[in-house]
Amino acid sequence: MGRDFVIQGESLVNVKANPNTLMPSSTQLGLAYDAIRVRPIVHHEDCTVDAWGSAPADVQWMLAEAHVTMNLTHVDPAILQECVRLSMGGATGTTAGFGSFARAGTRLGNNQPRFAVGNNYIGLNITAPIDNLPWRFFFAYLMDPPFEWPLGTRRSIISLNWRVVPFTQDPAGIVGGVITGATNYQLWDRGSD
Repeated sequence: MGRDFVIQGESLVNVKANPNTLMPSSTQLGLAYDAIRVRPIVHHEDCTVDAWGSAPADVQWMLAEAHVTMNLTHVDPAILQECVRLSMGGATGTTAGFGSFARAGTRLGNNQPRFAVGNNYIGLNITAPIDNLPWRFFFAYLMDPPFEWPLGTRRSIISLNWRVVPFTQDPAGIVGGVITGATNYQLWDRGSD
């Protein structure tokens, strides 16, 4: 029988980014304090015609993104700070410390392949030790608000808000001279970086 209780198990979050970061290979970010929430955001657009009144005559699929929210404990602060830096445009230079950001208009993908120098998107991986259904998100960044980091005498449970986008170097998706757009684009899978 295929139907059963789905139990993810303890989730360890791993991240990976370009070689000029603190996480050029899959690196542990932290352990989830409670359930991680994966929320696909699908985009549709109604096709309306006056003769059909207020109801759509058809609906167009207009791609998707995902939001992943998590509360982490037992975190590597240096890796978390690196995720924040990359999500703020990947500020560089001798004065670029935690809280520094790149100039306005900086693109996160910067027309570079995944994990290439200059691409600031992060590979976000969530383990699944019990149900063996891990999650890998290819192009993620910390969205607004990127984090909530409580300060005090008790251990910090750090909240993170991730956005996963369908980044590509070529939105036309030209394959064999044919424009394919986002046909067969994969926003996430069950692999790992």
